[in-house]
Amino acid sequence: MRQRFRPRLTYANVMASLAVFIVLGGGAYAAATLPKNSIGAKQLKNGSITPAKLSAAAKAALKGATGPQGALGPQGAPGVTKVTVRNGPFSEGNSVAFCQPGEVATGGGGFVNPEEPEAWIWNTTPFQGSGTPTAWEASAENKTGEASFVQAYVICAAP
Repeated sequence: MRQRFRPRLTYANVMASLAVFIVLGGGAYAAATLPKNSIGAKQLKNGSITPAKLSAAAKAALKGATGPQGALGPQGAPGVTKVTVRNGPFSEGNSVAFCQPGEVATGGGGFVNPEEPEAWIWNTTPFQGSGTPTAWEASAENKTGEASFVQAYVICAAP
């Protein structure tokens, strides 16, 4: 069936068209009747002019000469300069990954054997030793409670 397009004059159509003409006409009226440079500091809201709205010439006019360099600050504490991830062996039930001498363990975790879809890691902790941890331990088992293959990794930091 062919339907004919029949325009309907409704209140909503009339009001929408009227609103468009008022908005467009008001902007044109203001542009045509306001004198040049009539908008000043009193008419602008604080923060309404951003650097993105300024011309390159205006930005250049706002820049001054570079000041003298300040005094050198105090030397900071020595920090971490090297972070390395080290892997332990893939072993059944439990794996430990060790940092090298002079490194500190800052974190770690483990991976289960991808061929064991029902395996899960039940424990990852810093390896228990004396003082600062230098290794990470991971333990895994499958859903029947049997040990699964796991590989630990440790995140080591050195000064």
